Amino acid sequence: MSKEPKPEAGGASTTIDHKTLSATYKKNGSFDNKRKILLQDFKKSQTHSNLLLKLKVMVESKIRNDPSILLKNKGKIAALIQGEVINGNSSGSSILSIVDKDIQEKIIDSPGFHQELKVELKDIRRKLLGVTDEDYAKQLENERVQKAEEDARKERERAERDLAYKNNFKVKQLSFPAKIVKPPRFSFHPKNHREDDIDNYRGSNGMSGQLRY
Repeated sequence: MSKEPKPEAGGASTTIDHKTLSATYKKNGSFDNKRKILLQDFKKSQTHSNLLLKLKVMVESKIRNDPSILLKNKGKIAALIQGEVINGNSSGSSILSIVDKDIQEKIIDSPGFHQELKVELKDIRRKLLGVTDEDYAKQLENERVQKAEEDARKERERAERDLAYKNNFKVKQLSFPAKIVKPPRFSFHPKNHREDDIDNYRGSNGMSGQLRY
């Protein structure tokens, strides 16, 4: 009878490979449970409602174009609808793309989903290694503390970089005094004037004259 693997010193767990984790994840029902949860969430989403609406519009259009479809049995009707969805998707239809987008956002690109899966796999791994609930709780607490310290360190470094940048910017400003902008100079040449530079005026006492610039 083979013995169950024990955790190595320092919490190392390299004795459990990804194939073993994957097989155990499926065997213990975790995979099916996760799939059911995802399907339930999808049925409650607006994406599911949009999908049903597009399918309804597509089927109604198909029946209007060919009413004889209603005379076929359910199996053939389902096959026709399935073929229409697949062929329509290859030609640029957005019916299947709705599902693809939902999967991309909520599973493939979802940090929350990745974190949930990571927690489940870590729990499976520690059970395969024979780590007790008490020891695992301590390990998780240590990881939490280490992460908090790491986050605090990164925040301090970021604040120090920002402060250094601001100080460096101030030093550069002091090193280069502000440029003094002098007012423009105007040269007046009474003798060299243009006709356009003369304004004629007449005073209230009847006297007139010219104003040159």
